[in-house]
This record gives sequence, C-alpha cells and structure tokens, in this order.
Amino acid sequence: MKLQSIMKKSFIVNFFLIIVKILFGIIFGSIALIADGVHSVSDLLSDIFVILGINHSLKPADEDHPFGHGKFEYVLSLFLGISIFIIAFNLGKNIIDNYSKVADIPSTLSLVVVLMVVFIKLILARYLINKGEELDSEIISASGKESLTDVFSSAVVFFGILFVIIGNSFDLPFLLKGDKVASIIISLLIIKIAVEIIYQAIASLQGKAVKTEISSKYKKIIKKVDGVIEVDHLDMVTYGPFYQALVDIRVDGLKSVVEGHDIAKQVSDQLYADEKICHVVVHVNPEVKK
Repeated sequence: MKLQSIMKKSFIVNFFLIIVKILFGIIFGSIALIADGVHSVSDLLSDIFVILGINHSLKPADEDHPFGHGKFEYVLSLFLGISIFIIAFNLGKNIIDNYSKVADIPSTLSLVVVLMVVFIKLILARYLINKGEELDSEIISASGKESLTDVFSSAVVFFGILFVIIGNSFDLPFLLKGDKVASIIISLLIIKIAVEIIYQAIASLQGKAVKTEISSKYKKIIKKVDGVIEVDHLDMVTYGPFYQALVDIRVDGLKSVVEGHDIAKQVSDQLYADEKICHVVVHVNPEVKK
C-alpha cells in the first residue's frame, strides 16, 4: 500500500540527514550540529515505529477484530505525539540547565550544511503532510508534523551558530546566548505541535467523520448502481487508514425483497472494491409513488 512506500522514503531521507549532520558537525567542530544529528535519530526511530505500526493496522479482520486493526494507527499517533512532547520538554530543560555554559565557536561552513538540511527536511515535511491529507492518513500527517519539528530544531542550530560566530567576531557577549533563547522558543512550538497530534489522535479514537469531499465521491459511486433511485443517507467514519460506510439507499417500492437485496449487494460490492473501505452496511428504503 502507498503508506509504507511513503514512510520508507522518509526513512531514507532521515538516515541520510543524520549522517550529514554528525559527519559535518565533527569536521567543522559544531557541537550544535552533532547534537542536532543525534536528535534526528528520533525521526529515524519514529519512521521505523510508524512503518511497523502501519503494517499492523493493515492486517485483515480476524475473530477478535471483526473490523480489522485500523484503529491501531490512532494509538500510534498518540504515542508519537507523546514522544514528541517528551523530546521537546527535555530539549527545553537541557537548554535551561546549561544556559550559563560558554558556547563553542564552530566553522562558518557549518551554516551551509545546516541550510541544506533545513531545505531538505522542509521538503520532506511538506511531502508527508500533503500525502497525509491526500490519503486521509492521520499517522502520515503526524509524521509530517514530527518532521517539521526537526526543521525548527535545525533552524535553531543555524541561528545559534550564526549568533555565536557574530558575537565572537564583534565581541558581543549577549549574542552568545541567542541560540539558547531561540532553542527555548522552538521547544515551546514543538510542544504545541505535539499537543495537536495528541488531541487529533484522541478525537479519532472516539470516531471521526471523513471529509465531505471524500464521502461525496463515494455517494456518486453508489448513485450509479442500477436500481438506486437516491442515496438518502451516507455516514462514513475513519478507521485508521480505512473507512466504514453506513448507507441508506432508496429503491422502487414495488420491487421484491430479493431484488432490493440484490441492489444492496451491488452497492456493497462497489464500495468494497475500493481498498480504503473496510466495512459496509447498506439499508434499503422503499420509494412508494402515490
């Protein structure tokens, strides 16, 4: 399925960026860049976590889970949000604890590396968020937001290095603390993203309707089935990477029970033909002409 392919791309990009950050951090003497590379290991672990979670959520229905395992995606999003919150909290705490520590003076070339990292990571974050919206996948969107936190983290590293270099060059001691102040602000922004992911996951666990444009697409499919006069009602709720559909269709009231059942079966088959649909219930309403 597309979800695994998307996350594998994210894994490859994050693995590459970790090597770049740590390697050039060592070469250019930037402890901040090395620390950012270590911080990015959490992104790599998140990708592995998400890939394994998606594989579980895509498992078919069984005796204990008649509707499948789709909701595991929301549990995964919840844990991802909590993980981001803890990382951001510890990042902020670590900055405050080491606020008085004298800053190291890195090479100006490290700024070029950080800019490249920010650019690549921003493209990855937008890719994941857009794909999450396109596929209506909460876990992919959450992973995109998590990648966005790494953009913030790398941006802090950039300004931190820049402030330290300027402060050292022009003897401006207050700039040597600029990276730490910015880091605390970014930590708060990351915490905000984590809270949004957690809230969204909890809301989805309670049951969330799909977007109107998505349900409208399925409504058109149902109306094309021979014998369906009108779709009286369509409720669709997300179930991890899948959808559940409860449909009320209107058919000619003069048709037999068997004919009405056959039309309902055709509607059900049309919906199940879409890999996103995991459960369908079709109710038939008779239309009686006066």
